[in-house]
Amino acid sequence: MSARNHPNEPGAWDADFSYRYLAELYAVLRSDFAPTLVGDAAEVAGPDDGPPRAFVRHDIDVSLERALPLARLEQRWGVGSTYHVMLESPFYDVRSARSREALAEIASLGHEVGLHYDVSARGTRDADSAARERDIARACGELEEITGAPVRSLSFHLPVKELINGPLRVAGRVSGYASALFAWYISDSRARWREGAPLASLRRPRARQLQILIHPIWWGEEHVHPTIRLRDFLREVQPVLGGTYAELNDKLWDHIIYSAADAPAEA
Repeated sequence: MSARNHPNEPGAWDADFSYRYLAELYAVLRSDFAPTLVGDAAEVAGPDDGPPRAFVRHDIDVSLERALPLARLEQRWGVGSTYHVMLESPFYDVRSARSREALAEIASLGHEVGLHYDVSARGTRDADSAARERDIARACGELEEITGAPVRSLSFHLPVKELINGPLRVAGRVSGYASALFAWYISDSRARWREGAPLASLRRPRARQLQILIHPIWWGEEHVHPTIRLRDFLREVQPVLGGTYAELNDKLWDHIIYSAADAPAEA
């Protein structure tokens, strides 16, 4: 991989991004945890004598279309989850008729739709916390107009430091970056499970509440290298978005800090 690609972190795990493996992971979530929507975190934040809570979250950085198959599978697997979508993604228009249909289907399957707030795109990276919170409230209002439903939770795209391990509520909505939801947190960010194989991680509990972040873009029927997954995605959207493949690839890198360049030779 080129210098721009995410390095292979020591101890990171990326051996299987197939739906088959994900089905095994969800079977554990369903049997050993109580799956809970992020928007309900405030109601279950106190002591709980039942099974540990699992808040399954998805940040939709690049494709609502790639999120739909996972939403359908989760409904079949009996797990409700939270989909945080962007208002300013350079790769999908959340306001389009097609996106509205996708969001409506996700909600109809029993999942939650919340906001994935981009501090850079919204121009609030360097704003004071009060100004940023006012804009977060405005952004939630915009998404509520699109979906016709309340926005009860949000997450942050490449967040500034002060938003990480913050309060449970931001602008009146549950924050996926709240300290209460970070005591036990695992994620497939940048196509790496940094704590190792996620199934093994689930068997090493660290708190009564687990938050697990899964990005649908990395997953498919078969396991393939993430650069190939992104390469195929860019080829699919290029006729719609325009521009050269190289330009889209650079835009992708800037957006998610991962490049589709330099796919393995066997691709």
